[in-house]
Amino acid sequence: MRQKISSDPISKAVGKVKQGLVLRANSLMMTIYGDAIAPRGQSIWLGSLISLLELFGLSHRLVRTSAFRLTAGGWLTPTHIGRRSYYALSQTGLQRVQHAQRRIYEFDPPAWDGLWTLALLDHRLRASVRQDLRRELQWEGFGQISPNLFAHPQVDHQSLQEILKTKHVEDHVAVLSASHLAAYSHQALEHIMHQTFSLGEVAAAWEQLITRFEPIQTELHQLDPAESFFVRTLLIHEYRRVLLRDPHLPEALLPKDWEGLQGRQLCKTIYQGVRSASELFLTAHLEIAPTA
Repeated sequence: MRQKISSDPISKAVGKVKQGLVLRANSLMMTIYGDAIAPRGQSIWLGSLISLLELFGLSHRLVRTSAFRLTAGGWLTPTHIGRRSYYALSQTGLQRVQHAQRRIYEFDPPAWDGLWTLALLDHRLRASVRQDLRRELQWEGFGQISPNLFAHPQVDHQSLQEILKTKHVEDHVAVLSASHLAAYSHQALEHIMHQTFSLGEVAAAWEQLITRFEPIQTELHQLDPAESFFVRTLLIHEYRRVLLRDPHLPEALLPKDWEGLQGRQLCKTIYQGVRSASELFLTAHLEIAPTA
């Protein structure tokens, strides 16, 4: 039997990290699966999930409904043992999570080689397929330059190939490599990319994240395991939201004093500071499906 979570495990000081956040059960549950459960490769008892999500103010009814919806959406796979229900990531859910992990945990992006990857969509693609593919490409960090043209400075080609294969569009998307010619002005490229990737909005999102989490940075050594898990989950949850907007542009194309550089280092410091204690908490409170 796993330990029960105490009724009031989060102090008011640590709880301030959550103030003003609108937490949706589906999204928060996927954050926990992606960050904490996927690396374990386990099927988790619904009761454990309910207890974990109660830390964030979500009711057992919301959690049950979210488990049902995520299963219906192909993200989770249920297993029923007696009266208990256990949930693991489906193969599709695991693939999506693995794509996200490559971006989320790359706190120190590699040096840029100056090359761009361009994805040119066949204009004959159905509108619904194009819309779905656009969402996937933008999550991978592509910017939409025109209705059928997307650009990325440092694409993960393994993820891109998996997306095109999963969506059955390998023969409908041309993937090209491009570079800026030194004989021409660099300013036009910077302006186009700043507009394409809405860097003003991205900077504002980074500023909000920094304002929220910077105060907790000096308190990391005082957090107990439950609080460490609480901070870790909210950090990755909000960090993931910012990454949905951030194209991961190379420093050469970013404004001076770019907020994203400070934001990534802050997230790296906090995550590394709470990870060990939060893992102890998870080990003590997650109940997994019994093996045969």
